Amino acid sequence: MFEFNSLRNLIWLIKYRKNFKNWKKRNFNPPSPDFIKHQILNNNNLNECLWVETGTYYGNSTKILSKIGKKIISIEADKRLSQLAINRFQKIDNITIINERSENVLKNILDENIEYKNLCLYLDAHLCTDHITGSKTFGEATSGTPIMYELSIIEKDLKNRNNINILIDDIRLFDQNFQNYTKKIDLVNWCLNNGFQWHIEHDIFIAKKNKSS
Repeated sequence: MFEFNSLRNLIWLIKYRKNFKNWKKRNFNPPSPDFIKHQILNNNNLNECLWVETGTYYGNSTKILSKIGKKIISIEADKRLSQLAINRFQKIDNITIINERSENVLKNILDENIEYKNLCLYLDAHLCTDHITGSKTFGEATSGTPIMYELSIIEKDLKNRNNINILIDDIRLFDQNFQNYTKKIDLVNWCLNNGFQWHIEHDIFIAKKNKSS
């Protein structure tokens, strides 16, 4: 008879076997499967925090965040994807979906949630090809990745928070001259200028700051 943990592990292996096999075929190169990214989100959660996600896509990471964060606001520029997420999460009270470009609404979101002293951000807004429809999501290659706009907005809000964790997805694409992705050194310099510690896990750039550091 299986012990509970053994049975749970077996169920996990069955559930993710296809993802793992595909990753193995790529010699475990990035991008990492979603189950790894979701664990990284969980590992970098802050107590009673506001999570702001840029780039909802189909909402799989949004669902994970709703289980660990106090309040989740997810921003999706693509109208069809945002409506799908609104429909999917209409019965989950701590999720709000906003159909806009993140650089247009991020400041207002932070201003309106100043009571949250613990802030986590998952920055994953970019133009991409929808893996289901094969169509391009909202945006253009020359402006589809608003990461530096987002960071400039976050920088002005730092004084309002006690602890802040920033997770930037798809770090493999930085330095690739792909679309309008910036250089990794720009992210590093931003961290140094604003007192953040940083490191990379799998395909995610992670920056952390608390008022005691």
